Amino acid sequence: MWQPCLVTAELVSGAEIGRRLGVSREAVRKWANVSGREFPSPLGRVGRSVVWDWHTVEIWAHHHGYSVRGAA
Repeated sequence: MWQPCLVTAELVSGAEIGRRLGVSREAVRKWANVSGREFPSPLGRVGRSVVWDWHTVEIWAHHHGYSVRGAA
């Protein structure tokens, strides 16, 4: 029998990723468009903003030498 479950994700925009990693929104946009960086795929859009799962981005950042400056 199918059981519903709760899945949560902390959605972040490119601007928020930039703030948390200390880089520009443009840097995040470039990471997302360069296949060699293996940047996580976005989950979708909220309004006009592309959004990512913060946990996935944070893991990527750690593996690429970026430190997190803080959360929202």
